[in-house]
Amino acid sequence: MSPTGTTVRIIECTSPTELYRHYDGQSEAQPAYIELDTQTGTLSASYNGEIGNAVPFTVFHGLDRRYSIPVLTADAVNRVMREIAPLADRIITGTEAVWDGNNTVAELTEDALAAEEQIEKTLGCGYFSNDLPPFGDEDLVGVWDIDGAVNGQEVDEYDITADTTNALLDEIEQDILDNLRDCGDQQVVVCHGLGDYLRGLRDELAEDDPLNPAELRSAREYLSLTGDHLAKLLGVNPRTLRSWEQGRDPIPGRVRPEIAELKAATDKAVADMAEAWGEGQPLITYRDDDEYKAANRGGRWTASWHRRVCVRAAEQTGARIDYAEDADEQGEA
Repeated sequence: MSPTGTTVRIIECTSPTELYRHYDGQSEAQPAYIELDTQTGTLSASYNGEIGNAVPFTVFHGLDRRYSIPVLTADAVNRVMREIAPLADRIITGTEAVWDGNNTVAELTEDALAAEEQIEKTLGCGYFSNDLPPFGDEDLVGVWDIDGAVNGQEVDEYDITADTTNALLDEIEQDILDNLRDCGDQQVVVCHGLGDYLRGLRDELAEDDPLNPAELRSAREYLSLTGDHLAKLLGVNPRTLRSWEQGRDPIPGRVRPEIAELKAATDKAVADMAEAWGEGQPLITYRDDDEYKAANRGGRWTASWHRRVCVRAAEQTGARIDYAEDADEQGEA
């Protein structure tokens, strides 16, 4: 979009935390910036994807102008980009790409340089970086460290078990972030490592309470999967799965939450099928894996799993079940 009276095109941020990125192994989040591409006439914002002092060729030679900013929310940075758009227009108008004998570099007129200085003053960067910051707490993404965000009682507070799914852990993470947001003026908060912390709690419980062979067999029967296919979903050799089911080798703790994920995905498939069912219409399933794969390219399940899903959905809806080939023949007739 372009503010009224300007030609610069603003590429707005859409995610509230779009400017926040904290790489593992780094002590702080990546710096953020607003960037003006003088050649395409676009104004955008992002985080620095480089570790260290490296910058892209176009930035080094001034064709892309970068202005440091704090990690702002999407609303705040979009507002600021609209504010500086008229100044960005002056920079674009006053910038020429010239060959200096070695590289194509940017050459700015006095007016373009004056406009850039005004942008830096507005953003509190460059020569004006020591001035009072022009942004309020409500403009900033609130960044919490893990020690300040958790209290060590999350297992009891949120009833986390070895079978807690990733989706439920995501909901718990969001609830913790919502509580942190209420602690200050920031409307958007993040905590690097919070999701990993919660999964670590779940995985520790799973290590202490792994599935036994009977539970694993029962889960496979619930999913209506062959041993070979369940082994594929778990990323193990089929011989390994048979050894687990027969009790020859201990079942790793990680398998319990993975089985919980497969069960949750299956339950959701049943609910989705029941919800999509049209009264008086049959539920369509498949005789064999070839039929299933032909209709669900890239699907990770099997025909037997789909038939089980259909049976459960039919129990909820009272629908009859037809097979894909029969349904095609009825359609042709």
